[in-house]
Parts: sequence; C-alpha cells; structure tokens
Amino acid sequence: MRTKLFFASLILIVSFTSCKKEVDQNQEVKPAEVEKQNNNFQVTLTATVKTDDNFQLYYSQDAYEVPYKEENSVWMAVKANENPQDIVFNLPEDVIPNYIRIDFGTNEEQKEIIIKNFKMKYYSKSFEAKDSLFFNYFIPNDCVKIVDKKNSIVQTFKTKEGKYDPLFYSEKALYDQIQLIVK
Repeated sequence: MRTKLFFASLILIVSFTSCKKEVDQNQEVKPAEVEKQNNNFQVTLTATVKTDDNFQLYYSQDAYEVPYKEENSVWMAVKANENPQDIVFNLPEDVIPNYIRIDFGTNEEQKEIIIKNFKMKYYSKSFEAKDSLFFNYFIPNDCVKIVDKKNSIVQTFKTKEGKYDPLFYSEKALYDQIQLIVK
C-alpha cells in the first residue's frame, strides 16, 4: 500500500511540475513586449546589392543636423544577392526621426545598386516610395551617380579627392511624410 501511495504521489508531483513548466514557458512569450518591439519606427530599403557591405542609417530627431551624429545611427550588414532584399533598420525605442540619411556602404568594390522600394513604418501606418519615386525624397552626395533614374540604378565611387562615402540625404518631402505617419 505504501508503495502504491508513493508512486501515486510521485506521479502527481511530476504532473504538477510538468504543468508548471509549460505555464512558465508560455509566460516567457509576452505578446505585449513583442508588439511594443515591433512598433519602433522602422525603415526598410529594398535593393539589389551585389557585393557584401554594411549600410548605415542616420536619423535626426530635431532640426536638420549636419553633420549627423554616430550615436544616432543604425548599422545593417548586407549580404550580396542578385535579387532584391530588404535591408531593415529598426530605430531605438521612442525615436521618431525628422530627417534620415542612408549610407550605401563602406565597400569600395560595390557594384551598381538597384533601389526597388523605400518604406517607413510606425505602428499601423506606413509610407512607401517604389522604384524611381525614391529620388523624390532623397538627394545623393558626390559619391553616388544615378546611372538610370527610371530603373533606380545607382553606382557608388570615390571622389577625385579619394573620398568614399556614398549616401543619400532626405528631403523636406520625406519629413512631411514622416509627420503624416507618426500622427
């Protein structure tokens, strides 16, 4: 009788312990936190990048800042791909940019880049500029040549002075779009 009671108690203890572990595992997934994380301001550049590189997005929360500050930036590693890929920049929590600068990499051997889409998302609102509409919101610096505006093809290169820092600055038109999606 004691053996049966012992085994019955052991089974009950194991059962309760197993149930508790399942509840604990389910509690680790906190939908509110996941939702909160996904509601950070997000910028996605969809582009064909044919050489491994690192892209950087700078943001300004105040008036137009020149130069942009390193601490107000997000880096993304980009793997070479013959097809368009999403390069997603998740800005830190509570950051709403006014102006954006996108640096098109540090690899001086970069080939032509084809821009397919630019998207900003904040909570359930978003804004997109597909293909050549990208150029309505961004201006290239002197290390970027627009090879084919209609097909959104750009090329990065060194300046005559040997500087390599290909980037696009956002225009006031993008600032206006940001204001629409954050309200």
